[in-house]
Amino acid sequence: MLQNERNLSMVTLKHQTEYVCRCLFERVGDASFVGHLDLMHTFDRAIRRAGLPILYSQGYNPRPMMVFALPLGVGIDTLGDYVDISMSREVDVNELMEKVNPFLPKGVKLYGGINIDEPKNSLMSVVTIAKYRFTAPEIKSKMRNLVTRDELRVTKKSKGKLVETDIRPLFICEVPDNETSEDVFECFVYAGSSKNLRPDVFLNALCEYEGYDREIAANCLVTRLGLYGGEYPELKDIKGLL
Repeated sequence: MLQNERNLSMVTLKHQTEYVCRCLFERVGDASFVGHLDLMHTFDRAIRRAGLPILYSQGYNPRPMMVFALPLGVGIDTLGDYVDISMSREVDVNELMEKVNPFLPKGVKLYGGINIDEPKNSLMSVVTIAKYRFTAPEIKSKMRNLVTRDELRVTKKSKGKLVETDIRPLFICEVPDNETSEDVFECFVYAGSSKNLRPDVFLNALCEYEGYDREIAANCLVTRLGLYGGEYPELKDIKGLL
């Protein structure tokens, strides 16, 4: 077959019907140091070992059809992230979790979800807000001082270039709590495709503006507690956003 005929065959392949399981998962402990691509491979292997019919993309380099709501940075725990897993036939989400979890490594677990039709919108496109917990010595008062500032200009890498930007508009609010611990700070930040505040950038600003110890900041336990759609305070559950 000639090259142009091969190219034509790739773009004229029949559309594959997707049967999607939208699942909640957690990644904690040592598993949080697994990179995003390795996490994808981990789920792919577990699903295949469970004997479930995961759907693969068509073309020269087939890939498992899984979409994560928001990639996780290395070293960040999560207790409430989402992944859309496409199947070639209908598979009940509870069956998927029951069969796949035994093949996942310690610290990674599917624990909730729904079956949906082929989503009209990408899972990544509906995420707008994330909830984070920062745990480190005496971090609460420092964080509270930080977010009272009108401007927080930092230098970060964007599209391969170093740019200076004000991250203060990306912070939404502190999460009210009844705890007295000075070592825990929870907050909502923007986390969508157009506006996104990464925890490491937030911690760097804390060190730069409030003099927080960089070694302590580097060992701060960061946990993503949840992902949401909509605008604060009208948060929407990602599970039902199609």
